[in-house]
Amino acid sequence: MLNAQAQLDVIAQNLANASTTGFKRDGIAFNEALMRTMADFGGNGRSLGEMGAVQAMNVKYTDMEQGTLQVTGNPLDVAIQEEGMFAVQTDQGVRYTRAGSFTLDNTGRLVTQTGQPVLDNRLRPIGPLTGEVLITEAGEVQSEGQAIAQLGVFRGSFSKVGDNNYQSADAAPVATPRLASGAVEGSNVQAVEEMIAMIRTQRVFEMAQRSVTGQEDMTGRLLQILNSR
Repeated sequence: MLNAQAQLDVIAQNLANASTTGFKRDGIAFNEALMRTMADFGGNGRSLGEMGAVQAMNVKYTDMEQGTLQVTGNPLDVAIQEEGMFAVQTDQGVRYTRAGSFTLDNTGRLVTQTGQPVLDNRLRPIGPLTGEVLITEAGEVQSEGQAIAQLGVFRGSFSKVGDNNYQSADAAPVATPRLASGAVEGSNVQAVEEMIAMIRTQRVFEMAQRSVTGQEDMTGRLLQILNSR
């Protein structure tokens, strides 16, 4: 039941971010014995007691598969068309994101939709920018036709920290990033697949719950028999 609940929590989080720019879906990887047990349990109704104890181990992971490219026409929108992350400055330090829907703050700095400064390939804020601003497919940030900075795209090992951001201890700049200007990367969540997984997991949870109830009833009857002797 605990593992099924963990799976349901992850699915719910994925569905809630099905339209979040640059969001990467999460999944749960169970150990092989638990996977066999859950499949058998959901398939023929055998009780967990019949199958014996199973070590309930699971590992949460992030699926980094590319999301769908969504053309916006906004010159400050940019999507990464390969592995890598943009770097942003937060109150907790440098973080990374795939969400390339950028804008300018009141000082002319390039920032995310939540106001986090976007960093260049040397982890410096980009700006101030004036006049016509655009980001090329090579990651060059131009202001009034002049190159101002090189947008930072970084490769490395990333782990989620919330707010569609990631942290990394080994991120390194990509020399020649491959970007799409005037577009953003959509979430890689497949809503229909997540709904199917939710229904399947709910059934496993309900079967496990009935099994627990059945075991409790049997224990109660056994205690009544013992007490009557």
